[in-house]
Amino acid sequence: MPDASTSVLLVDDNVPFRHTLALVLEDEGVRTVEATRGDEAEKLLQEVRVELFVLDLNLPDTTGVELYTRLSKRGSNTPCVFMTAEASDELIAEALKLQPVKLLRKPFEVKLFRDVIRRFVSN
Repeated sequence: MPDASTSVLLVDDNVPFRHTLALVLEDEGVRTVEATRGDEAEKLLQEVRVELFVLDLNLPDTTGVELYTRLSKRGSNTPCVFMTAEASDELIAEALKLQPVKLLRKPFEVKLFRDVIRRFVSN
């Protein structure tokens, strides 16, 4: 079980889906911070430190790749899990170049998500 200071940033514009993932994380003892858009996520990160980003590749105001790139330029070397229901081959290739912990294709099994998180927080 991770310590209570482990936090994950979840960024996805599908609110019910994002809340479901947050519940899975909370069941694992992981605190979550949630955002719908990239700009929201960037504001949250001025106030909260997180150990893992879980980013949708398609956000209303940006892509997960662009958001992660901006966050990384700020000196954050926080690992990332990307998710997507539909993304171009080009965007997926860009995401994979950033060496995410995992790229999950929606819909994915909750167990798969839980396993990815467990492997990450146990390291």
